[in-house]
Amino acid sequence: MPTPRLRPTFHIDLPRPPAETMEAFRRRLESDPGERHSRSMGFTADLFPEPHERRLWSPHLSIQARDDGRGGTRLHGRFAPFPEVWTFFVFVYGIAWFLFVFGAALGYAQWASGTRHWGVWLAGAGALTVAAIHLASVLGQRWGTDQMADMKGRFDRIVEEVASSTGAPTSTEP
Repeated sequence: MPTPRLRPTFHIDLPRPPAETMEAFRRRLESDPGERHSRSMGFTADLFPEPHERRLWSPHLSIQARDDGRGGTRLHGRFAPFPEVWTFFVFVYGIAWFLFVFGAALGYAQWASGTRHWGVWLAGAGALTVAAIHLASVLGQRWGTDQMADMKGRFDRIVEEVASSTGAPTSTEP
């Protein structure tokens, strides 16, 4: 079984300019009642799972459209946790690393001065918290695999319709 990647990404190239691509993308999102929980503005779009299927570990698919330098569009897709979940994990991750570094420094200073070096417990707590966050990330990605596949399928169908309106093939790279 492959190891989950942190925030899996992919790229798709389309022959029309980014503004036209995203306008066609938006029209497709607005015309499909199944996409009522997705949104698009400017050169970005976000696909979400249905509200009744959302869990703490549910991902969303963020799409960015950029000029590919040849008059076409490069769509950059990235699966990520919802922003509030991501912010929480980054906050806890920062605290955990602070505990680790502070605890290691304090423990070393205590050990070097010949006093009881209880600071290493803070370093251990920080290290365990970092490991727990990593484990939660791996588990969340594994539990959200079906939702990621569903959103990628929805995205592929939309891109296929957008590309077929120009009559040109798309190219994909992971």
